[in-house]
Amino acid sequence: MSPSADRSRSARGTYFFLSYAHSAPPPGARADADFWVGQFFVDLTDEVRRQARPVAGMRIGFFDQHIPLGADWKAALAEALGEAEVFVPLYSPGYFSRPWALGEQESFRARLATAGPARATAGHLTPVLWIPFPPWEAHPELDGALDLARDVPEYAADGLRALCMLASSYRAQYELLLSRLASRIVHTAERRPMGPSRAPGLDEVVRPASTDPDFVVAVLAPTRDRLPVDRDPAGYAASGRQWRPYGRSQQLPAAEYAASAAERLGLSARTEDFAQASALLGRRPAVLLVDPWIAAAPAAAAVLARMLHGLREWVVPLVVTDDGSQDATRWATEVTELLHDAGLPQVKRACSMPEFVDLMPALVTEARRQFLKYGPVVPFEKPPGPVPSLRDGLTAAGSTEPTDPASPPADPSRPRPHGEDR
Repeated sequence: MSPSADRSRSARGTYFFLSYAHSAPPPGARADADFWVGQFFVDLTDEVRRQARPVAGMRIGFFDQHIPLGADWKAALAEALGEAEVFVPLYSPGYFSRPWALGEQESFRARLATAGPARATAGHLTPVLWIPFPPWEAHPELDGALDLARDVPEYAADGLRALCMLASSYRAQYELLLSRLASRIVHTAERRPMGPSRAPGLDEVVRPASTDPDFVVAVLAPTRDRLPVDRDPAGYAASGRQWRPYGRSQQLPAAEYAASAAERLGLSARTEDFAQASALLGRRPAVLLVDPWIAAAPAAAAVLARMLHGLREWVVPLVVTDDGSQDATRWATEVTELLHDAGLPQVKRACSMPEFVDLMPALVTEARRQFLKYGPVVPFEKPPGPVPSLRDGLTAAGSTEPTDPASPPADPSRPRPHGEDR
C-alpha cells in the first residue's frame, strides 16, 4: 500500500513515530542490521494498543521499515512525521552523527514550533536511551531520555536495547519501561493531540551536502534515444541515472534508492552517469548499477571493456535486471564476465525490486569497507612547532609531575553490551 493510499486510513493521525540510526550490516548480511529496533517497535506498539482508546482511523505506530519498497522514502517520512502525535527517537552514539536521523527529529521539531508554545507541545517529543554513550560524549538531549527511568539503574547503564535483547534476564525492567513509555505516548496523543499538520521534508531541514560527497552511485545504462532494437523504452530517460528498471513499481530512479541507502548510513551521496563519474570513482567508494542491456549494442563488448578498465576495488557493481527472459540472462552473463575481466570479482545481481532493496545496505557497506582498505592515504601534515613526545611524560593539568602511563583510569566505564555500536 502506498503512503498516499494509507493516508486516508490514518487521517486522524498516528500515536508515535519511531526514529533511529540505521546500522551498517555485518559482512555477508543482505539487509539492514536493526532487528532489535524492529522487535522493540512491535513490543511498544502492542503496549500502546493495550493502553489506548484510539478513535477510528488512528494508527498506533510508524516504523520506516514498513514503507513500501518502491515508495519515495523522503516523501513517505515527511507524511508520517506530519501525522505523528509523539516522536520517539532512540538515542545512541550514532544517532547524532546520522543526518538522516537528525533530519527526522528536526522536521518534527519544526512542526512543533508551528503548533504552539513549548508548554502546549511538551511530551510530543519523548526520547529513549537506546545505547549508552561513552563518558566523554555529552549531549543535552540525553537528560530527556534519562528522565524516562532514573529509578531503573540498568536503563542508564546499559540502555533500552540491552534490556530488549536480554528480556529474559531483565523482564521486569523492560516491561516497566515499555509501560511507562506507552503511557506517556497515550496520554499525549489522546489528551493533548496536535492533529495532522505539515512537517518539512528531510531535504528542507538537513544541512546541504558538501560538493565532495562521501559516496557515489554511478549508473551504466542506455538512454532512451540509444536503446537496443525492440527494447521497451519504459523506465529509460535522457540520462542513465534516471533509469527505472522496475517501472511503475518504483517512484524514484534506482540510483536515488541507492543514494538513500547510503544517506541512511550517514554518508552524503551523489548520483552520476558512469561516463561522468570517472574522477569521483577514483577517490570515493561507490556502487555501480549496470543495466545488462548496455551490452546489446553493436560492438558493445569492446567499448565496455575500455570503459570498465581500471575500476578500483571500492567500486562495487550490481547488475540489475527486470525480468528473467533468455535475452536478459544472456546480457547479464556477458556484463558480469566483463566486470570480472576488469578486476571486480564480486558482482551481485538483483532480479526484483525487493532483492535490490535488500542488497543495497550491504553493497554500500562493502564499498566503504573496500575503500578503507585500499583507498588513497591522506598525507599527514606536520603541525607547526615542536611535536610533543610521550617519552617526556604527560603532566596533569596544573601539575609539573609526570603521570604514570601504566596507571589504570580512576573510574573505568562498565563494558557496553555486544551488538550494534551506534
